[in-house]
Amino acid sequence: MAKNKIENRLELIVEGFFARVFKSGLRPIEIGKRILRTIDSNRTVAIDGQLIAPNHFIIQLSPEDNKNFLEIQKTLKNDLTKSVREYCKKESYHFLGKIHIEFETDSNRPIGTFEIQATLKEDKENFTECLKDDLGGITYLLGQITTLGRHSDSDIVLHEKAASRYHAEIHRRDDGIFFVDKESTNGTHINSQRISEHKLNNGDEIRIGKTTFLFMSYE
Repeated sequence: MAKNKIENRLELIVEGFFARVFKSGLRPIEIGKRILRTIDSNRTVAIDGQLIAPNHFIIQLSPEDNKNFLEIQKTLKNDLTKSVREYCKKESYHFLGKIHIEFETDSNRPIGTFEIQATLKEDKENFTECLKDDLGGITYLLGQITTLGRHSDSDIVLHEKAASRYHAEIHRRDDGIFFVDKESTNGTHINSQRISEHKLNNGDEIRIGKTTFLFMSYE
């Protein structure tokens, strides 16, 4: 059910537009569907029983298809990233690091065909702090700067009407980790108090509209 919903959403976002633009037999919707199947076949189980999904994807295209996709590659990456994130939330999959999608050219690959390599990769910084989505159960590892908002470029995309496009940032500093509200319209509440900036402590509850996160540190 979840997979069908995400695939239908992908069709609404990309299929109609890209089908008109490209004469190639390869359509972006095919890549989106294959990524979802690849996630299922490459997931693993952590020692605590959590399901871990791959977060690093390399999509190998023919030279002709890669050339066709160059002009819309950023948009396509954003849509694919958002779909991966939504699907994994539905399936209660977790990530070891940020989602990364890149395209490569395979000079021997026939036009209209592609291959996806999916791996699990930790963030290079190897940070241990994270936000846990209290409803969906997804755990987001925090980097040096982590962005939150409705915009698809955000590290943590908020599917929340009360959230602003660029709602907040989490900054790692020498004296701690700080949650910074970016003058959002409806604000951010931490432990039931509206904040503009707050130094995070283990167990802090962060609420944006109806979306709630728990800040967790495993040091």
